[in-house]
Amino acid sequence: MDKLVKVQLLAGASALLLVHIEVQGRLSTPTDFQVFGWRIFQYRMLIQVRELRKTKALLPPTIFSLGVLIDQPPNPGRAPRTQGSYQDKFLSQRTEFTFPIVELSQWHGRMDTLDALAPTNPFAVIVMAQILASMHADKATRLGPLLNIVRRLYDYGYSKDQINPLLRLVEWIIHLSQDLESEYFVAVDQLHQEHNMSYVTVVERVYTQRGLEQGREEGIEQGQALLLLGLIERRFGPVSDETVQRIQQANRQQLTAWSLNILDAKALDGVFLD
Repeated sequence: MDKLVKVQLLAGASALLLVHIEVQGRLSTPTDFQVFGWRIFQYRMLIQVRELRKTKALLPPTIFSLGVLIDQPPNPGRAPRTQGSYQDKFLSQRTEFTFPIVELSQWHGRMDTLDALAPTNPFAVIVMAQILASMHADKATRLGPLLNIVRRLYDYGYSKDQINPLLRLVEWIIHLSQDLESEYFVAVDQLHQEHNMSYVTVVERVYTQRGLEQGREEGIEQGQALLLLGLIERRFGPVSDETVQRIQQANRQQLTAWSLNILDAKALDGVFLD
């Protein structure tokens, strides 16, 4: 996953920030890290070429590349990596590219520090959520950690406009199993009432998703009904209003069975045998 963002520097100039997220478990050997460095270098070069073509400038724009490594348990015997690189040497030629790396595993066991940073640094909230998600890989155990983060968000003093996107992202990171959603909805609704706030988050998204799923199911049934009516008309001639109504009121299971019956039915009544 990559994000390319145009930012304004404190001095007034603009720059491009490339953030690359990597699942750290895939990087276990020096060769893995060399390939990782090559990919970041390649992305940088391709972005610079694209920007040069767009701007017709003589030199490429400034790009700050950052690698973020996730989902790796902490290793007390190894210091966290802070820098990645790509090097290429041939005869008198040399290419060397370095970029900073952040390992989220270094924050395991430092939740108090993150909690202290969180009121003024929303990135601390996201790191906390990612750590909790990695500590609770089983979605059935995530309700408590997710509610813990949600409660903290209310205590940090963020505005509604700040909490809403943060909460959406936290809910996505600490994704719950479906059987825990109802309990989560009740707890979050209570928190909303306690703080006299209302946010559109997972509750609305779930109901919207369920509405979309229901719409898809209804669309499938309508498609089956239309197909069955066409087959009946092709096989047995004009279809009566009574037959049309019967098919339109049928459920998906009935439509499937009737569609199979038409292969062997000698008459229209044979289509509707159970």
